[in-house]
Amino acid sequence: MAQSEDKNRGFFNTLLVVVIGQVGCLTILVVLASVFLGLWLDSTFNTKPMFTLILLFAGIPLSVVLMLFVSRRTLARMQEKNDTKEKE
Repeated sequence: MAQSEDKNRGFFNTLLVVVIGQVGCLTILVVLASVFLGLWLDSTFNTKPMFTLILLFAGIPLSVVLMLFVSRRTLARMQEKNDTKEKE
Protein backbone atom coordinates (compact mmCIF):
# COMPACT_ATOMS: atom_id res chain seq x y z
CA MET A 1 0.00 0.00 0.00
CA ALA A 2 2.81 2.44 0.86
CA GLN A 3 4.47 1.79 -2.47
CA SER A 4 1.27 2.72 -4.29
CA GLU A 5 0.95 5.93 -2.28
CA ASP A 6 4.57 6.85 -3.05
CA LYS A 7 3.95 6.23 -6.75
CA ASN A 8 0.80 8.38 -6.69
CA ARG A 9 2.58 11.14 -4.78
CA GLY A 10 5.44 11.08 -7.30
CA PHE A 11 2.97 11.25 -10.18
CA PHE A 12 1.17 14.17 -8.54
CA ASN A 13 4.43 16.04 -7.93
CA THR A 14 5.51 15.53 -11.53
CA LEU A 15 2.12 16.72 -12.76
CA LEU A 16 2.34 19.77 -10.53
CA VAL A 17 5.75 20.69 -11.93
CA VAL A 18 4.47 20.29 -15.49
CA VAL A 19 1.41 22.49 -14.84
CA ILE A 20 3.53 25.19 -13.18
CA GLY A 21 5.96 25.09 -16.10
CA GLN A 22 3.16 25.40 -18.65
CA VAL A 23 1.51 28.26 -16.80
CA GLY A 24 4.84 30.06 -16.39
CA CYS A 25 5.66 29.74 -20.08
CA LEU A 26 2.20 30.93 -21.10
CA THR A 27 2.46 33.94 -18.79
CA ILE A 28 5.86 34.88 -20.20
CA LEU A 29 4.53 34.53 -23.75
CA VAL A 30 1.53 36.75 -22.99
CA VAL A 31 3.74 39.42 -21.40
CA LEU A 32 6.28 39.36 -24.23
CA ALA A 33 3.56 39.47 -26.89
CA SER A 34 1.91 42.40 -25.09
CA VAL A 35 5.17 44.32 -24.84
CA PHE A 36 6.30 43.77 -28.41
CA LEU A 37 2.87 44.38 -29.93
CA GLY A 38 2.40 47.45 -27.74
CA LEU A 39 5.80 48.87 -28.68
CA TRP A 40 5.10 48.25 -32.36
CA LEU A 41 1.67 49.91 -32.14
CA ASP A 42 3.14 52.84 -30.18
CA SER A 43 5.84 53.40 -32.76
CA THR A 44 3.35 53.07 -35.62
CA PHE A 45 0.81 55.51 -34.21
CA ASN A 46 3.33 57.66 -32.29
CA THR A 47 1.57 57.15 -28.94
CA LYS A 48 4.56 56.24 -26.84
CA PRO A 49 3.38 54.33 -23.73
CA MET A 50 -0.37 54.07 -24.35
CA PHE A 51 -0.74 50.82 -26.32
CA THR A 52 2.02 49.08 -24.38
CA LEU A 53 0.36 49.81 -21.05
CA ILE A 54 -3.11 48.92 -22.32
CA LEU A 55 -1.92 45.59 -23.69
CA LEU A 56 0.08 44.80 -20.54
CA PHE A 57 -2.96 45.46 -18.34
CA ALA A 58 -5.17 43.45 -20.71
CA GLY A 59 -2.67 40.60 -20.50
CA ILE A 60 -3.27 40.14 -16.78
CA PRO A 61 -6.81 38.71 -17.07
CA LEU A 62 -5.76 36.80 -20.17
CA SER A 63 -2.98 35.13 -18.19
CA VAL A 64 -5.40 34.22 -15.41
CA VAL A 65 -7.87 32.70 -17.89
CA LEU A 66 -5.07 30.73 -19.56
CA MET A 67 -3.87 29.50 -16.15
CA LEU A 68 -7.34 28.27 -15.29
CA PHE A 69 -7.78 26.63 -18.70
CA VAL A 70 -4.45 24.80 -18.57
CA SER A 71 -4.95 23.72 -14.96
CA ARG A 72 -8.46 22.44 -15.54
CA ARG A 73 -7.42 20.58 -18.70
CA THR A 74 -4.49 18.94 -16.93
CA LEU A 75 -6.61 17.98 -13.92
CA ALA A 76 -9.23 16.49 -16.24
CA ARG A 77 -6.55 14.40 -17.94
CA MET A 78 -5.24 13.27 -14.56
CA GLN A 79 -8.75 12.30 -13.43
CA GLU A 80 -9.30 10.43 -16.70
CA LYS A 81 -6.08 8.44 -16.24
CA ASN A 82 -6.98 7.75 -12.63
CA ASP A 83 -10.43 6.49 -13.64
CA THR A 84 -8.96 4.15 -16.27
CA LYS A 85 -6.45 2.77 -13.75
CA GLU A 86 -9.23 2.09 -11.24
CA LYS A 87 -11.26 0.19 -13.89
CA GLU A 88 -8.36 -2.15 -14.65
